[in-house]
Amino acid sequence: MKNQTPIIQLKGLGKEFTGSQGTVRALENIDLEIMSGEIFGIIGLSGAGKSTLVRCMNFLEVPTEGEVLFEDRPLSKMTDRELRETRRSMGMIFQQFNLLAQRNILKNVCFPMELQKTPKDQAEKRARELLEMVGLADREKAYPAQLSGGQKQRVAIARALATNPKVLLCDEATSALDPN
Repeated sequence: MKNQTPIIQLKGLGKEFTGSQGTVRALENIDLEIMSGEIFGIIGLSGAGKSTLVRCMNFLEVPTEGEVLFEDRPLSKMTDRELRETRRSMGMIFQQFNLLAQRNILKNVCFPMELQKTPKDQAEKRARELLEMVGLADREKAYPAQLSGGQKQRVAIARALATNPKVLLCDEATSALDPN
């Protein structure tokens, strides 16, 4: 087997938050290598830093110390433009869904493809395939306010998969879903 480079690598990662109550250390000295095709689960108690760790992996939270590398490139050394480009290779499913209220669910799923300048007909075709996959093909014209929590979560999953990301980062992505 050839020597493979991790798709994501964390080296001595740490994150602190400072507020009126003082400083809270959310992450300390995290080392992790994730190879393409691997699946990792991060478990821990509420408030243990799981969401912070996931958000540090794509630099939505900037670590206080250590380094995050994506395909052997340090995120901290990237320009804003390079970081935006790199994030396009990382799908993200948030706990709070983060759907755009003024867009129907078809247009919510199309949104990341619009950012990548995918032609509208191709984007809508891909979005419809994904909505079919998550069992919401019949709701494409519905708006987020018209959906249950589980339906919103399925739209968020479809949207995260829309651009065929190299990495999918999930922050309690199934918390609002039924077991099946």
